[in-house]
Amino acid sequence: MRLRRISWMVLLPFRRPGLLLFSLLFSGALYVANMQASVYDIGSPKWVITMAILILLSPFFHGVVILRVRGVQSGKDITTWQALLQTSVSYPRLVVGEILVNLVVVAGLFLFILPGVYVGLRLIFYKQAILIDHATGATALKVSSRRTTGWRISLFLLALLTPFYGLVVLIGYVATVFSWGAFGEGLVLVASALFLIWTNTLLTSLYLEPALMPGIETS
Repeated sequence: MRLRRISWMVLLPFRRPGLLLFSLLFSGALYVANMQASVYDIGSPKWVITMAILILLSPFFHGVVILRVRGVQSGKDITTWQALLQTSVSYPRLVVGEILVNLVVVAGLFLFILPGVYVGLRLIFYKQAILIDHATGATALKVSSRRTTGWRISLFLLALLTPFYGLVVLIGYVATVFSWGAFGEGLVLVASALFLIWTNTLLTSLYLEPALMPGIETS
């Protein structure tokens, strides 16, 4: 991708403060839930609550970011409230898609992790398919799988997403090692909020302009 496009993606949260605030609220809710039980702490009874919050709230968050990014790119920007209203129409399909993807990815993770990562990359565009093309949950998974056919695309997506994910992990690690307390937790929260916006912006841009990906099949 061109450097100019990447710069636009990185600066978007700061040009749309409402979007950043919404992401901070969502990240805060996940942070509070994660304090009770991590999404990986399956043995904890409170894990069910954490997963329920993740599955029920994340469609609204992703929907707002995806629809607002589409609006900005098309020159028809919408407000966060308008995006929420539009997302509510597709909410049942987003929840179904979220459950299906999580089940498939978790099953893959149990098979030595790498299959889970690969499956996650193949199904990564399902939310865009639902919100932008109004696909059903099952159809959205097929659309995403078709759009990510070929190992070059998987490697391309992994290479693009890793720096964003690595930044959050690095900030969390540094904040823990140096015991920054509340400041460190706040920094991690901001980093997580930005990560969620950046990755959704990146994926939505790629979905809207598939030619940006190597050897993609759109038919």
